[in-house]
Amino acid sequence: MSADGDFHKKGWTIIIACSMGAKDKLLSTSSPLKRGLFHILGGLFIPIVALFLPRMVVVISLCVATFILLGFELIRSRVSGTNRWFFSCFKPLLREKEASRLTGTSYMLVASLIAFLFFQRDIAVLALSFLAVGDPLATIVGKRIGKRKLFGKTLEGDLACLISCVATGLVFYYAGLSVPLLTILAGAAAAAIVEAMPLPINDNLTIPLLAGVVMTVI
Repeated sequence: MSADGDFHKKGWTIIIACSMGAKDKLLSTSSPLKRGLFHILGGLFIPIVALFLPRMVVVISLCVATFILLGFELIRSRVSGTNRWFFSCFKPLLREKEASRLTGTSYMLVASLIAFLFFQRDIAVLALSFLAVGDPLATIVGKRIGKRKLFGKTLEGDLACLISCVATGLVFYYAGLSVPLLTILAGAAAAAIVEAMPLPINDNLTIPLLAGVVMTVI
């Protein structure tokens, strides 16, 4: 089995099947859940697809996608009609503050490009998967059952992020990703800590990049 392909087909079948099953629920949920499911499904798409493509293809594809989306962001920031049309089409998946700021998807694409440029492939996959799963689950749990405040967020949401990141890392580990278990756990913990901190930079950027740095240096 090659270095780029040392993962078990059974493991990836489980991952993809779970993602496809969740997709069917997207259209019938409330807006916060729609955003969360969109975040999870869209966020996992890039790292999973990257496992099956050459690194250069992934980087070039991300460059093109990032350039196009940032170009559109510039246009809608200057053309109010375009911005209104954009929000009328994607309002359930967007936050109100994104009317005058970059969308979370733009930050995620930039983070993905940086991750695959500077991190080893499997570490980039894990870091982006922690963002895709941990961040939206922290928000959903925090809003639904969160009671104990911590750094402006909730302890319950932070724990949901940590548990989901660890679970995601274990799924990838047992599916055959070539990253030591201790490194995965350290990256999951780093992702959860960054998510919990009230940093001024969008967490779609900070979570994967700082988690990737931690996993790279360990």
